[in-house]
Amino acid sequence: MSRNLGIINMLSGLFIAALLIGYLVYVQKEKNEIEQLKLSYAIDYASDAGAMAMLETTRLDMDYTNGKSTFTVDPQLALNAFLEVFCFNYDMMPTDRNKQLIKDFIPVAAVATSDGYYLATHQLVRNGGGNYPDNPGREVNDGDWDLIFGMKLPYLYEGPDATYALNMGLKDSLRMTADSLTKPKGLPPGLTELRARTLMNNLVSADMANSINEINEENVNWRNSFYIPSQLTTTTGVNPIEGPSFLVLVQGVNLTTSRPISGFSLSGTKIEEARMIAGYVRDGIHYYAYADKVPEGSVVDDLFTTFKEAAAAGYYIDLKYMTK
Repeated sequence: MSRNLGIINMLSGLFIAALLIGYLVYVQKEKNEIEQLKLSYAIDYASDAGAMAMLETTRLDMDYTNGKSTFTVDPQLALNAFLEVFCFNYDMMPTDRNKQLIKDFIPVAAVATSDGYYLATHQLVRNGGGNYPDNPGREVNDGDWDLIFGMKLPYLYEGPDATYALNMGLKDSLRMTADSLTKPKGLPPGLTELRARTLMNNLVSADMANSINEINEENVNWRNSFYIPSQLTTTTGVNPIEGPSFLVLVQGVNLTTSRPISGFSLSGTKIEEARMIAGYVRDGIHYYAYADKVPEGSVVDDLFTTFKEAAAAGYYIDLKYMTK
């Protein structure tokens, strides 16, 4: 009887131990899922802040009659805002040290503007007490790396007769040959709107992937593999680039977990400019119409976001051009 009771107690102990182990595994898995969801929200909020920060500059250089084709942004504003909001999401003060810590989790970032894109990659800025690249031939020793944006890269398309620089407006392009530079209307010959947008998406995603590979080769401390989702490379996916956007990859975050969170997150925020209302004078009368419908030769006196604002300022709707 005592022997049977011992077996029962042993089986009960094993059963209880299995329940405890299963419970601990479940709790850990649940915690990881919560942390991954927190990371996803943190990136979304931070990238939205980055996109809004690009709009707050006084140097937008925006021509509302041409729309996206003349929209310019400052990529550094987007990155700075992203880092600050990301810090706040993890209860960290946005100090230079904390922002540099967050940069270590970002292998690459990109800002896609209307006529080109910027890539932010980790570059060596100091090597063994000496500023880089003053001594580019020296082996990396106690080096400092920073996430830095490079020069704007165009959306290039190699046509059969020339090289074209595309823009998101798709109303015109720059045509470059060995001896001329022109700006023809419309898309290059043989290029559809869908193909043009796919080309711009592929250029950004390919350069992001290539820059990550270069980082892994140049920085001996980085041996991770990073992958860009296929959704970024097609206009039918979740995150096609159709307007000025801020894209950032974040991986290996271990701020609130004992082990880095697996996987990555990608966030793109598209900026769409409002269709502005222009106030102008025609035949001695103050009219308003959409900025892209203002008659040629008219001087725009003011811009409004709604018809009500234009009417309150003393302008009348210009039916002759608004209905065209």
